[in-house]
Amino acid sequence: MNTVLNLITQLENKLKALITLYAVDEAEGNWQMDVELLYETHPAGRVSFNLNGYSQEEAEAIARDFKHNQALMQEVDLLLWGEMD
Repeated sequence: MNTVLNLITQLENKLKALITLYAVDEAEGNWQMDVELLYETHPAGRVSFNLNGYSQEEAEAIARDFKHNQALMQEVDLLLWGEMD
């Protein structure tokens, strides 16, 4: 896999996301987005997303706008806090 994008995004308060976007099959529009969560400077978890059917520009836009994507942030919440009623 070829790395396409690396970035750090402030999510909330002391929580940051290190986001790496990889081209799995660029011709088919398949990407993998790995997210490492850090609280202060300590590892808080990892999650990975498959982005299928997107152009490189679209996949990069999803990565850059990570904290405003409700579905992705819900996965982060589940990772950090588990299922809540």
